[in-house]
Parts: sequence; C-alpha cells; structure tokens
Amino acid sequence: MEVYITAFPGGGAKWQVSSNGGTDAKWRGDGKEFYFLDSADNMMAVDVSTVNRAIRLGVPHVLFQVVGAQRQSGPYDAAAVGKKFLINSGNPQEGNEPVTLVQNWPAELKK
Repeated sequence: MEVYITAFPGGGAKWQVSSNGGTDAKWRGDGKEFYFLDSADNMMAVDVSTVNRAIRLGVPHVLFQVVGAQRQSGPYDAAAVGKKFLINSGNPQEGNEPVTLVQNWPAELKK
C-alpha cells in the first residue's frame, strides 16, 4: 500500500507520496505538510506546495517512531500546526481502562 495525493473532488492526476509503504494519511491544518505512517511504524512528513495548480512534494522524512500504533482504530491525530501528535497506542488485550483528559488545568489550580 502506498499513499497518493489527487484533486478532490474530481480526481485527475495523482502524485505518489510514499515509496516504502504508507497508510493513515492526514493533512496538516494549513495544507503545507502531509503525514502518514510507513510500513515500519514511522511517522512520516512531506512538505507540500503548489505552483500553477501543480503539486510539488518534498522528500518524505521520519518525524519519530510510533510504538504500538493501533491502526485498526484511528492510530493518530495531529495538531493543526503539526507540533503535537496524539497517538492511539498500547495493547488492546490489556483491557479498557478509562482515560481522563484534564484541559485548562492551570486555571483550576488558581481556584
């Protein structure tokens, strides 16, 4: 499996992004970078620009190794500017312990 980019809607020309396998592709919020997981569970990034309606792709590069990615249930999400990633990892056989996410916790400390 490889990752490609094409126009939407309408399709047409397509550009191959990955060359060593790839799945679970996502755009950065501003559309200037593209992420995917390669076959070795590396989080990959590719710079993307357009010139005269043609896509120009940078060289795919490893951002970091993803350990235990749960590909079958949405393996990750990226912040809009690509500085933070939330990875769905772990062993699904270990059980379903609840996760509590506390946001804006510094404000709570002031109370």
